[in-house]
Amino acid sequence: MEAIPQNVSDTIARLAGKAGVKATMVLDRSLNTVLQTSGSFSSFRSTDPSRNSIPSSSTTTDNATKEEGVDEFAQMIWNFVNAAGGLVHDLDSEDDMKLLRLRTKKNELVIVPDTKYIFVVVHDTPPA
Repeated sequence: MEAIPQNVSDTIARLAGKAGVKATMVLDRSLNTVLQTSGSFSSFRSTDPSRNSIPSSSTTTDNATKEEGVDEFAQMIWNFVNAAGGLVHDLDSEDDMKLLRLRTKKNELVIVPDTKYIFVVVHDTPPA
């Protein structure tokens, strides 16, 4: 497994420390694995028990045991990114997806699909 470059890891750590950030995640795009997480993912569990999870070689900033829900959340992100990428490709095969922003009543997910990684930041939804 390829290690995350230090500058990328530093950026994720800086984002994790921002006000309102609940969690961060880095996925390896080619291996479909969780490389790094921070924060809590326990509230991001699917209500569908048939969801499959993806392999994880996750590290956390505090080297704690991997939290329940991380693999399931990663799979949901992976599926969302692939579906959105398919839509972009179907609309214009020469275009690329650069950023996904998903806002709910409780959270906002900012997803950056890079060529090697998928970066995810989950933060509180600011009041309207």
